[in-house]
Amino acid sequence: MRLRLFVLLATCALAASGEKEIHMPKVEGEQFTPRLVVDRQLRGMTAFGFRAPAGWKDQSRVLWDLDNPNLPATAEVMAENPKSLEGFYIYRPAQLYAVRPDPGYARDGSVAYGLTKANPVPPPQALAMFIQSARQGAPKLRLIGMKDLPDLPKVLKLNYAKTQKGIGIKVSYELNGKPVEEEFYSVYYYQEIPYDGPQGRTWQINWGLIGTHSFRAEAGTLDARRPVFGAIMKSLKGNPEWTRRVVEVQKNISARIQQQQQQGWDSIAAAGARSREISRQNDAMLAAIDKQLAASRPAPSANGRSSTDHFDDYVRGVDTTDDPYWGTSQHSSSEQYHWTDGYGSYRNSNDATYDPGQHEAGSWVQVPTR
Repeated sequence: MRLRLFVLLATCALAASGEKEIHMPKVEGEQFTPRLVVDRQLRGMTAFGFRAPAGWKDQSRVLWDLDNPNLPATAEVMAENPKSLEGFYIYRPAQLYAVRPDPGYARDGSVAYGLTKANPVPPPQALAMFIQSARQGAPKLRLIGMKDLPDLPKVLKLNYAKTQKGIGIKVSYELNGKPVEEEFYSVYYYQEIPYDGPQGRTWQINWGLIGTHSFRAEAGTLDARRPVFGAIMKSLKGNPEWTRRVVEVQKNISARIQQQQQQGWDSIAAAGARSREISRQNDAMLAAIDKQLAASRPAPSANGRSSTDHFDDYVRGVDTTDDPYWGTSQHSSSEQYHWTDGYGSYRNSNDATYDPGQHEAGSWVQVPTR
């Protein structure tokens, strides 16, 4: 099986407590607040951040598959409005494969290196099957419509395969006895990988759904609330430190699988011993990667700021500025221009021509963002 490396989620570690409350941006009158997706496998490192309306409840988790060199780390995210039936969801990718001609070594539904064996189907059918599984048992589930979304891979910054196609499907069903509508969005990918095996030239077909997410609201209200849902999805921001670890894990998994294949590891009968050895290797690999990355962490830029610092600012909705009086100060990123009088007073504006010195006493100085 040909292996390919790809990171679906990008993300970061966050500095945290003791900061003063920051005014976050609003969308359609909704005040948004920062949320974190934490990777428990990597000892609580933040994988990525996003923003959701204040008062909404969120849950998330990062899931690792250390036998999968394609997407070893994926995530599930849920944010719901407790005052209504509104919800926003991000789903794990559906990763599948087929072999042509098929030698019959593996049955349909079996899993190899994180991929499930199944013959490919067209994009609308693939997403419809996903929805049926995700909303299995929902009363009165029915399809309202579907549409092609050719720009969706670009919007989601996905470049997983040469053949990619954005697709959207809208469904309706009942939740808690009330009618709701939900829109599912996903990128369907398809790639054929040739390799020469014992039976001659064989083609492995990798296909599936990535970037799958959905918006739900009470029937008749979804269109009006779409800007809020879209703002949640667009707010996703990755942690560079976490991404570096995922890439290193991918490299290690790929190298290990290739070595195992060469040694005929699958012919070893002692399955229990193999499982324990894999677990030991996984623990050692993660510890070694942590040590290696800690030693090779890039030095801060000339102004002392790192990519992690910038991500921290993003999640909290602030700009860190060069303050001529206090060294640095932080202000809401919802306004672009920041001024100080040197005595603890600040003015912020989105008007490039604004100058508080024209209207107020004191020596006002504009402070640049670091």
